[in-house]
Amino acid sequence: MSEPTPAPAAAAEASPETRSSWRDLPLEQQIDSWETAVPGSAARMLRQVEADYEHRRWLDRVEVRFRMFGALLGGTGIIGVFWLTKHLVDHDAPAFAAGVFGASVAAFAGLVLRSDRRRGQ
Repeated sequence: MSEPTPAPAAAAEASPETRSSWRDLPLEQQIDSWETAVPGSAARMLRQVEADYEHRRWLDRVEVRFRMFGALLGGTGIIGVFWLTKHLVDHDAPAFAAGVFGASVAAFAGLVLRSDRRRGQ
């Protein structure tokens, strides 16, 4: 028979460098023993967890802004392609307009697929 798989490591065993959320904080008994050994250590741990939380929130806000900028830039590019295609058709170059439009659609589709694939990793 195989041995049962061990339970995941307790949060108290995580090193101080990997503590990044509230669930990673050590147990109350460990905090008490650390506090007696190094006064002020519990407050320092809580400050670090709070700082990590604020940093993650800041990174989330930055990501939203980058996505909004990308959507705006992509929309501007699509409008530019439509305008260029209309301009070429109006000036008796429909074959060239079809080529520009087709190449642009393929390029935009490639960018969308690439960003979706990268986001899944």
